[in-house]
Amino acid sequence: MTSSWKAAAVTTSMAAICGATILWTIHKDRLAQRKLAEAARISRAESERGAAQAQCRLGNMYRVGQGVAQDYAEAVRWYRKAADQGLAMAQYSLGSMYRDGLGVPQDYPEAIRWYRKAADQGYAMAENGLGYIYDRGQGVAEDHTEAVRWCRRAANRGDPMAQCYLGFSYAHGCGVPQDYAEAVRWYRKAADQGYADAQYGVGFMYDKGRGVPQNHAEAVRWYRKAADQGDTRARSALGTVYCMGRGLPGWTSALVIVLGLALLVVPQRCWGRATWLPWAMCSAMCAAVLAHRLLLSDGSPIVLVQGPLGPTWTGPVRNVLTVLLGVGSAICALAAVRGAVRESK
Repeated sequence: MTSSWKAAAVTTSMAAICGATILWTIHKDRLAQRKLAEAARISRAESERGAAQAQCRLGNMYRVGQGVAQDYAEAVRWYRKAADQGLAMAQYSLGSMYRDGLGVPQDYPEAIRWYRKAADQGYAMAENGLGYIYDRGQGVAEDHTEAVRWCRRAANRGDPMAQCYLGFSYAHGCGVPQDYAEAVRWYRKAADQGYADAQYGVGFMYDKGRGVPQNHAEAVRWYRKAADQGDTRARSALGTVYCMGRGLPGWTSALVIVLGLALLVVPQRCWGRATWLPWAMCSAMCAAVLAHRLLLSDGSPIVLVQGPLGPTWTGPVRNVLTVLLGVGSAICALAAVRGAVRESK
């Protein structure tokens, strides 16, 4: 087989694989859409028979456009049917539509009325919604103490958003006396449920040593959990921690220290014929520092591109430093190889 035939065969194979992948993706998307449309049809049939759960489910589908065209007014209509039957989930959803002005004119008093109906049934999200209303002063006087009271009810039912809010309130003394230990306790409850804001909060408390002994490695662990979910503050914090050299495993730090001392302390004549070794050690040091920035966190390359949410010069400086480390490691490695080859002759 000639080289041109080989190239044609490879190109054809790659095109076939890419085409099959695209077609399979399209097929999966269409299959998912058909399933959603079927779910919407079933929900509509049940809703027409007056099933409150189905009516609320159909309202959710219209609100987000799953299986049906997005239509806020239609979502409100179905939410109202279920809410009038006393379904707490629908009452909360209807209140949220009034709060955000989706499908109906924005009306905070009406939102509060529906939230209270759901909260009176012990629906945690409605209790948290009332806390949000009082925290922002939407339709009522701003009252952080009342916000904390409602959020505490939701937090005690296990709502992670309310638990995170309580953590924030205790950390900043907002509506409650400032208490870092209590802030960590509530942050951790939400963080253990995978709530990214709370994971960032736990990481911040460890980073600053508030309510817990300062522990940068533990801070990095929680920052990374939040960053893996796309939390930009956590990604920024990770970049700052790595840039400052805190919270990093000790093996690379020890390696850099040992190699650096060897280069500074050992006289040049002691290297003998192995004049290439210092270059190799310099390359290893640069690579070790670079590993901290690129390999220890899934989110760290993105952090390096975006830079932290701080002074505008910090991100570009860090990016330049990263490039210099990579280039320096490569140059030193090439110099070591050249030296070893020269001495072997």
